[in-house]
Amino acid sequence: MRDLGLISLYLSCAAALWAVYAGARGEAKARRVNLVSILTAGLSTLTLVFCFLTDDFRLAYVARNSARSLPVLYKISALWAGQSGSLLLWLLILSFYSFAVQRSRPLREGGLDLRVNAILGAVRAVFALLLLFVSSPFELLADPPYSGAGLNPMLQSLGMVVHPPLLFAGFSGFAVPFALAAAQLWPGDSSGRWLELARPWALTAWLFLTAGIVTGGQWAYSELGWGGYWAWDPVENASLLPWFTGTALVHTLLLGRGQPGGQWWGYLLSALTFVLTIFGTFLTRSGVLDSVHAFSGGVLGSIFLGVLGALAAFAAWLAWVRRTSLQGAGPGEERPAALASGIKLGNFLLLLLAGAVFAGTMFPVLSRVLVGREIVLDEGFFNQVTVPLFLPLLLLMGSAPLLTPHTAGFLGILRRAWFPALCGALTGLAVHFTLGGGSAPALALAVAAFGLVTHLGTLLRRKGPLKPGSILVHVGVLLMLIGIAGSSSYTDSLYVSVEPGDEVAFAGYILTYPGLRARYGADRYTVGTTLSISKNGREVGQLTAEKTLWENRSQPSTEVGIFSRLKEDLYLNLAGWQGQTVQLHLQRFALVSWIWFGSFVVYLGALGALLDKQVKVWQRRTF
Repeated sequence: MRDLGLISLYLSCAAALWAVYAGARGEAKARRVNLVSILTAGLSTLTLVFCFLTDDFRLAYVARNSARSLPVLYKISALWAGQSGSLLLWLLILSFYSFAVQRSRPLREGGLDLRVNAILGAVRAVFALLLLFVSSPFELLADPPYSGAGLNPMLQSLGMVVHPPLLFAGFSGFAVPFALAAAQLWPGDSSGRWLELARPWALTAWLFLTAGIVTGGQWAYSELGWGGYWAWDPVENASLLPWFTGTALVHTLLLGRGQPGGQWWGYLLSALTFVLTIFGTFLTRSGVLDSVHAFSGGVLGSIFLGVLGALAAFAAWLAWVRRTSLQGAGPGEERPAALASGIKLGNFLLLLLAGAVFAGTMFPVLSRVLVGREIVLDEGFFNQVTVPLFLPLLLLMGSAPLLTPHTAGFLGILRRAWFPALCGALTGLAVHFTLGGGSAPALALAVAAFGLVTHLGTLLRRKGPLKPGSILVHVGVLLMLIGIAGSSSYTDSLYVSVEPGDEVAFAGYILTYPGLRARYGADRYTVGTTLSISKNGREVGQLTAEKTLWENRSQPSTEVGIFSRLKEDLYLNLAGWQGQTVQLHLQRFALVSWIWFGSFVVYLGALGALLDKQVKVWQRRTF
């Protein structure tokens, strides 16, 4: 099976290179060659999955990331647990996008799909070459073990089953808008039609990237044991940077080609977003910055740095050569002038956020060069820099339903905004004087209340500049804002040592410790406890926390207990034990569940916007 996977990878690489050549020349046979490259990439991936499922420890990659006792689900997800397997997954996802481009009827008109897939094929060829000659998942061991080292316990969770594929789908998807722009600009086409064609691709990529970031936060919250979901880690930031520019790109594409400078902004943002996805890959694989999410450094980092430079140079060169074409504009959907201005201001704030996060992330490298020592900026720096930019951005987003064609200047906006503004102000004052916590959470919750009133009012009236999908996305983001503000500002923490039968009063609850239990496995020893939770004399739930010590690993793995309600989460970590005496770390985080519910509303809204676009396309074709 190993030979089948390797031969398939060679064929995929050769076919991708051939498709690049034929597609650039506009030859129809490029579609058949591209399909061969896609199918062989899929076959290579399936072969590696089969090796995991059949415990083929002759492969070094399987031996490092799997074991005979590993459940089937995690044997499949072990595919992307290491460096070479994650690259193979990325190649597979890029191949799916390439197939979707090839099957897209609007892109096949005029053979645009050939040029788009020529660019995507070049990217896929780079990944295939890396897998063949730099980081092969099909490398053989001279002396295969009976069983492998197993999958890192932290990766044995549903979060790590879905998080990396979603993230890679987001990263890969943003290659399509850039490829569309480059494919149309290459022959000097100044119509700007690509702005409309790129909308569903950019929104799909944004949806996947958003889901990838959120599921990563959910995994960190439930598996790492420190009680947070975002730590401004370099690799976390590397996924956030293209999210900022991708969000700006989605909004720019909504303006269409009729807006002055629309092509310039669309091209700049599509190129910048794609470059930042490659930058994230470089950061993850170079070892230039320390991160709990990063792979070990090596030659791959240098190669991706070269790819990053080549891509940036190509994007800049094409923009210069086709600068006249980028100034062109064709007929497009008219947008309210106030809404267009709001989107441009929002894009400016998003770029400022991206610049601030980029500077803070790379500051250790800069300080290493300038002063000879590494200075790492902590969470406090990022919060101080980004919160003053996030709040006006979200206030602007909350104002979007007010920016209608009938809005007569600033005074007109004020007349429409008085009631939402009153609701927001009363919410902020109530939070400040009843809950405390400083001005930041009061302002955040005031902004959220203002935005929710404007958006829900528009949704109920069924009239306004925003479509239902966009309204739901904005509502979801505002709900997430409530959760982030609450969980960041209103927290309690308690370290306590207890004996069996002891009761602990915490955050208005009574928690009863019954004792410690232990269980043994073939390669592990697990201790845990389940606390019963009572409120007002009635049992309302349970909290279970465990620690597992592994035979072949120095670090134990943590299973935290989470009791979630709309108002707050109780969070339990088993900090230590001696006999039946245990040390518990109890925490309370307000409104965390609003983040996860809000993210679901975001997904629903983005899907609704995509389906609305597809229904309109179907209606045009049918009627």
